[in-house]
Amino acid sequence: MKLLACTLISSLLAVDAGGQGHAAHTAASGSASTGELLAFVSAARAGAERYGNRNDAIAAGFRPLGRDFPSMGEHWVNPGKVIAGRFDLADPAMLIYATIDGKPVLLGVVFAIPLEAGQPLPPLPGGLQAWHEHNGTVDEESFLPEHGGGHSPTRLAGTRLAILHVWTLLPNPAGYLAAENWSLPFARLHLAAPATIPEPAARALSLVSGSGDFYANLFETEFSSVAGDEWHQALAAAIDGARAIVSARDAKDALSGAEISALGELWTRFTASISVRSPALAQRLRGEKRDGEAP
Repeated sequence: MKLLACTLISSLLAVDAGGQGHAAHTAASGSASTGELLAFVSAARAGAERYGNRNDAIAAGFRPLGRDFPSMGEHWVNPGKVIAGRFDLADPAMLIYATIDGKPVLLGVVFAIPLEAGQPLPPLPGGLQAWHEHNGTVDEESFLPEHGGGHSPTRLAGTRLAILHVWTLLPNPAGYLAAENWSLPFARLHLAAPATIPEPAARALSLVSGSGDFYANLFETEFSSVAGDEWHQALAAAIDGARAIVSARDAKDALSGAEISALGELWTRFTASISVRSPALAQRLRGEKRDGEAP
């Protein structure tokens, strides 16, 4: 098992162009009471408390992995905990931080479990659908504007690194165990997130809440074939447009429905302009499944 974990970590940390990235697990969901889920999250929160100060996490052996995701912040991993191969709510293998007001803030935890061929996933409240699977490299993972493609690794063949996000401190309208949390762009700007977050609006908001460089790096690294400076201009225009909407908002601590709609429309126009030059990139910016991916 330790050899398996070392191999999977090496693959995750590698920087190359191969692999399939991060795949969503689609096992059938069961039912769980609210109490079961809350107890599960509470135990994970208690296990993370000692890492509220990121310096303590660094002292414990955690180190940054990948980039700062618009909907997930930064992942910090402890390779030794991954190699141990345990699923212990009191002992997370990875931590989620985001920089807010210039300081790292702990938002949640990630459990990473290496699995051998044929080994089933650990059970979860409500079923297994919240587990994900890493198949590629951290470079590929870092450049997915959407977290996880549309692959369906329901098979038990081959070695896998099973991944589970638990949002212990930042409320997630999509659920405690959802991989992406689109309330993060709102939190970075100290704006109240709506109960239901339109993803295009959140993506547009992320442009002015610290993720502009993420998208610029995405364009430069993954889509260098996009000709000329046109994508630079499109991105700059989108950032300026989103900033104007946020700056002119009616309320200090929230966005109105009209303002959220305007952000969503801006993102739609932005991805449409990119689609003329690179349909595949526009598809990813909309968070859509890429051609050939399983539903």
